[in-house]
Amino acid sequence: MVGKRLNVGLIAATLVAMLASCSDAREVTALQREQLFTLGYGVLEDQLNLFSLEGNAPPAKTALAMRDGIFFVSNGNAAKVMTLSSFGDLLAMVYNPERNPPPLTLQAAETGAVAQGRVARAYPFGSPGEIAVDSKRTIFVEDRVPDSRRSYDDSSMASLEYVVLRFSRDGEYLDYLGQEGVGGTPFPSIVGLYITAADDCVVVCLTGMGWTAFVFDRFGILESTVSIRRNELPRPPEEAGGIASLDRIVAAPDGSGLIIKIDYYREIVDQETHTQAGIEFSSSWAWVMDGSNGAYVERYELQPFESLVKDEARPVPRAWGLVGAAADTLFLAATDDDGATYYGLFDRVSRTIRRYSLKIEPDELLYASFSLSPEGILSAVLGSRYEARFVWWRFDRLIGGLAP
Repeated sequence: MVGKRLNVGLIAATLVAMLASCSDAREVTALQREQLFTLGYGVLEDQLNLFSLEGNAPPAKTALAMRDGIFFVSNGNAAKVMTLSSFGDLLAMVYNPERNPPPLTLQAAETGAVAQGRVARAYPFGSPGEIAVDSKRTIFVEDRVPDSRRSYDDSSMASLEYVVLRFSRDGEYLDYLGQEGVGGTPFPSIVGLYITAADDCVVVCLTGMGWTAFVFDRFGILESTVSIRRNELPRPPEEAGGIASLDRIVAAPDGSGLIIKIDYYREIVDQETHTQAGIEFSSSWAWVMDGSNGAYVERYELQPFESLVKDEARPVPRAWGLVGAAADTLFLAATDDDGATYYGLFDRVSRTIRRYSLKIEPDELLYASFSLSPEGILSAVLGSRYEARFVWWRFDRLIGGLAP
C-alpha cells in the first residue's frame, strides 16, 4: 500500500508539473526597455553608416558589444570601431582613413604614440564584423584579409578569409588571431565570437562540412578545436528518424564548452498517395558539449514558441532562435505573426521557460543588432529611418545577474 501511495503521489506531482509548464508556456510579461542615446547617419566620427555602400554590394555587418556600461560598435560599412559611453559620448575610435574623414572631436594618435583621453587611431580595416570585449576591455574584432592572403581549404571545403584583430582598450592595435593562435592561418566564415568568464576567446566558424569552434586563452594560445559535422548532429531517441537543423552555437558563459541548439522536423506523408507532402516542426533541443573532448554531456528540451495573435484559432508550435547564454539561463527569441518580438528565458536548473514581450517598433527594424552581456543585459542598436537608437533591457535583474 505504501508503494502504491508513493506511485500515486508521484503521478499526481508529475501531472501538476505538466499542467504548470503548459500554463506558464503562454504567460507573457512585458519588459520595459531603456532608451539610452541615438546616433545620426553619416560619415563623421560620431555617426553610423548602416546602409550606404559603394556599388551594388549588400551592407556589411554592424555588430555590437556592451561591457560594464560601455558600448563597442563595429561598423562594417564605414570600416571603423567606436567606443561609446551609455550617454552616447564617443570615447575612442579605430578607423580606416581611406574611408573616413579626419576626426574632429577626438585626438589623433599616431601608431606607437602614447596618448590619453579621447583618442582616434588609424587602422586599415577591410570589413570589420563580429565584435567582443573581455574583462580588461581588450577589443576583439572580426576582419576580412586582403585577396592576396586568402586561400581555399579542401579538407573543410571552406574559403579562409577572416581573422580576429585585437586592440587595447584605447584602440591600439595588438595582434590578430588565426586558426593556430596569434598570427595564424585565416579562419573560414565567422558566425560567432564570444568571450568567457576566464577571458578565453571562442571563434565559431561555418565550413562546407559543418561548424568548427576554436578556443584561445587570454594570451591568444590555442586551447582546443572542435568540429561538428553537418551529417553527424546529435539526436534524442524520439527524433531518431527526423530531420536535424542546427540553429546556432554559442559559448557556455563559464567557459566549459559550447551550447548547440538544434531543431528537429518530421516528414508529412500524404495518406492517399503515400508520398512526402512536406515537413513540420517537431521539437528543439539545446545540447551542451564539453569543450575539451567534444562529448555531449547534457541536453535540454526547449518548449516551442506559440503565436499570441488573437485571431489565430490554433497556434502552430514553432522553434525559438537561440540568442545566447548568461549564468544558468538560455536566451531565446521569436517574432510573432504580427511582428511582435518575444524573448524566452530558459532556466537550465528548473528546465522551465519564461516569456517576455519586447517593444520594438516596425520602423526600428530597418537594421537591428543585439548583444547579450555576461550579466544578462540585452542591448541593441535599432536602425530607424533617420537615426540609430541604442537601447537595453535589464534581464540581469530577473536572472540574478550583477547589476552595475
